[in-house]
This record gives sequence, C-alpha cells and structure tokens, in this order.
Amino acid sequence: MRQKLFLKIVLGIVAFALLLILLTTVVAEPWIGKKIQAAFNKSSGNYLLEIGDVDISIIKSGVELENVTLIPKQGQDSLPDLRGEIASVNFKGIKLVKALFRKDIDIREVNVSNIRITGRTPFPKKDIPPKVSSLNIRIDSLFFDNVTVDIESTSTARAYSVNDGILKIYDLRVNKLDTLSPGLIKYLDFDVQELRTVSPDSMYTFTATGINYSETSNNLAVDSFSVHPNYSDSVFTARRRFETDRFDARFSHIFFHGCSAIEYIKSGRLTSSWVGIGRMDMNVFRDKRKKFRHVNKPAFQNVIYNYPGIIDIDSIGILSGNITYIEHVEKATEPGWISFNELNARIYTITNDTVHKTEKPVTELKADALLMGKAKISILLRAKLFDRQNTFTVNGSLAEMEVSELNPMLDKNAFIFASAGTIDAMNFSFTANNTKATGQMILLYHGLDLAVKNKRTNDTTAIIEKVMSLFVNKKIMDSNPMPGEGVRIGIIDQERDTERFLFNYSFKSILSGIKSSITKNPKKKQKEKNINI
Repeated sequence: MRQKLFLKIVLGIVAFALLLILLTTVVAEPWIGKKIQAAFNKSSGNYLLEIGDVDISIIKSGVELENVTLIPKQGQDSLPDLRGEIASVNFKGIKLVKALFRKDIDIREVNVSNIRITGRTPFPKKDIPPKVSSLNIRIDSLFFDNVTVDIESTSTARAYSVNDGILKIYDLRVNKLDTLSPGLIKYLDFDVQELRTVSPDSMYTFTATGINYSETSNNLAVDSFSVHPNYSDSVFTARRRFETDRFDARFSHIFFHGCSAIEYIKSGRLTSSWVGIGRMDMNVFRDKRKKFRHVNKPAFQNVIYNYPGIIDIDSIGILSGNITYIEHVEKATEPGWISFNELNARIYTITNDTVHKTEKPVTELKADALLMGKAKISILLRAKLFDRQNTFTVNGSLAEMEVSELNPMLDKNAFIFASAGTIDAMNFSFTANNTKATGQMILLYHGLDLAVKNKRTNDTTAIIEKVMSLFVNKKIMDSNPMPGEGVRIGIIDQERDTERFLFNYSFKSILSGIKSSITKNPKKKQKEKNINI
C-alpha cells in the first residue's frame, strides 16, 4: 500500500510538472510575448516590436526573449529610421512578488546578447526633454554582449559605429520619478573592439581601437586612436573658406591611470594621475594661400579654464613620436616643412580646479626632439595657473647642426636658401604674457651664407636673385662671435598676436631673437658679452 501511495504521489508530481510546463510553453510564454509587444507598440508612435520566442524558467525565476526586432512602422515618413535586432534578452532572478503586487522591477541579472542597431537619425541639436521613471527598478547586473552600432545622421555627414562592444553595468538603482540619465549608473566596465565617428562636416574620421575600462581599477587603456582627414591636402583646403590646419595623427598604446568614467558621465569631470602615450605621429598641413580668419584666440591657460567640467590631470607622458608641420605660402610652387623627430615629452599639472588656487600651481612642459631629424632641441615651458596675465616662461637649447638642414622650410616659405653655415649652439630664454614676450638668445654660428630664390622658378643664379643675395648677405653677419669681437646676445622682443595660439607666439618670439642675433640693425642695440666657447 505504501509503495502504491508513494508511486501515486510521484506520478501526481510528474503530471503536475508536465502540465505546468505544457501550460507555460503553450499558454504563458506566447501570452507574455504578446503582452510585451502590445504594451510597447501602444506607447511607441514610430516603431513596432516583434519577439520571436519566449522561454520561461520557473525554477530560476527567469524569462528569455529571443529574436527581438525593432522596426519602423510602415508608411511612417517621420525620422529617425532605425532598426534594432537582439538575438537574446535573458532575465534571471526576477522577484515575482514585487513585480506582481508592488509594481517594482527587481532582477538579479539581465543578459542582452548580439545587439545590432543600424539606420539613420537626426541627431538633436537641442537637449531632449528628460524622461522620468514610472517604476522602481533594481538590476544587480546588466550585461550587453557583442554590440554593433552603425548610425548615420539624416542632416549632416556625422556617423557613429561600434564593433564588438561589451558593456557591464552593476548595481543599477532607479527610483520612481527619477530622471532617466546615464548619471544613474554607479559602476560599469566596457570593452570595445572599434569605435568610429565621422565629423558633421565630413572632414575627419576619428577611430579608437582596443578600448578597455575597469571601474575596479579606474584604468582606461586604448590600443590606438587616430584623427584621419577624409580628403587630400588640396581637396581639404578647397573645402575651407579660411586657412585651417589639417591634422593627420595617430596615437598608440594610450593608458589613463586613476580616471573615473562614472565621474565623466555624470559631470564631465576629467581626472587622471597619469596619462601615458606610447607613440604619437602627427602631420599638420596649413595652406597660407587661403584667406585668414580674424578671430581672437584665448591663451592656452584659458583653454584649460574654459573646459566645461573639472579637469585635473597630474601628468601626461609621450614616450616617442614625430611631428611634421607643412605650410604652403602664397606664390610658392610647393609647400615647405619642418619636423621634430624622436619626440619625448612630459606635461605636469593640468587643472582648472580652483581648490588648487592657494597652492599657486604651475603647468610644466618638458620636451626633447631631433630638429629635422638631426640636432637635439630641448624645451622647458612653465606657466602659472590662475594668473591674470597668463604668464609663462620658455627656456630652450639647440645642439650643433648645419643651417642647410633647414632649407626645406627656408627656401619654400622664406624663399631663402642656406648655401653654407653651421649652428654651433643656440640657447634662449623668454618670459611672455597676454601682451608681450621678452628675453635673450645666444646663437653661436659660423660661415653663414644665404641665397635668395626666385618664387616662381626656384632659381638662385639669375642676375636679380644674385643681386638680392648679395644685399641680404651684407645685412647679416656670417658668424657669432665675429673675429676679434665678443659674443652677441640677441634680444627677444615680440608682441602677442591675439589671433594666434601658443605655438605661433613662441615661434615668433624665438624668431625675433634669431633676427636680432644675425642682422646688422643699428636701430636696436645689441648686448655684447664675452663667453668662453
């Protein structure tokens, strides 16, 4: 009797389980799928939600939605026109009591796999009105796996693409009537194979590869980041009304230590104890034949202050790199160029956080490179922060090099060719602010001989060019010191051009010292000082 009773109980349990499974599969799962579809489609004006299949796990208190598709409604002319496809949305650990009786969403884990979003949309120029949550939502772990995004703008060339993205959000808490925004996220990790965007004017493509961020360590690593112009030099400048720098740059092995993605998402706060760049290669082209746009540019300190959030970076290091600046001046047959190779640079203390005001912080740049790949040039720039006059000092030196190494820039931009001459050493120092740069330069050289070139033919041997070359060489001194004389100390004296940025200001200041050192100019008294060479 006992065995028969036990057998009946077991058979009853099995039958009940099978009935429950049958009801779940045949009735509940399709009903839940249709209920979700109906609720979404009723509230959405432009899109239809389709769910291919629904699987319910009673034991694990879970629901899985498979083959979820979001498509535009037929006959809708309004934009955006986006299509979304999700292979699987798996909800695990659903608190059914809270969902049914308290209308609270409390889920242990949500896994969204194989997401693909494509289409075109008008990127809003104005802020979208914030949405408010109508429910209390708690998700312990939200995991997006294998995300692909390919979206284009309907009004400009702007485009975004994400390949093989992974996003993990932990401890998501949304209370009823909370404004839905990224600021609700407290912890996240992400990993992206490639992130690419095209600028609205189509001029540039920005690409980052191998992006990895961990909230636990607060470290962000990027394999490479590039700024690539979409047009050649000539086409790029033809599409611009005014002269503009065309950048072609690549940065590799980038590492941000001690940075918080959550702080940046919430408030735009950009902090890091150390930013390392393994390599930087940059080419800059400017067509001076274009019309110049007369717009005042801020001092570089003001660029830091004007950042819309808090910026506080202890140091940035560029371990190696090359910079080439190319410039095509008016009437030149081809552009001239200057390069800085094997660059190594460190920047210390970049901040606009006023809590540091009493500390009187100083931004410092130390850089070494090979000018034209030949002679070592060293620069030390120190700038006071929170200084009304935006004062900064520059000290630099250049090792021995032949003047002819500078011909790629001299003969194309100044139409002067260095036939001979050696720079033995150059040392300079100046202090600059919002109005003026003043300082001194010691430029030691010998055997300098210059030739004037014809702008159209590049010829230096025609009669006119020979006469002009003779005139130029009579205005300059071919060595420093001259035989029997002391070393001349050049004067750096340069007014700030408010329409130019730091690099032009510094270059013009150094150039004023070079001119003062090599030219015979009775209007300016040159200091003389005996120096042991």
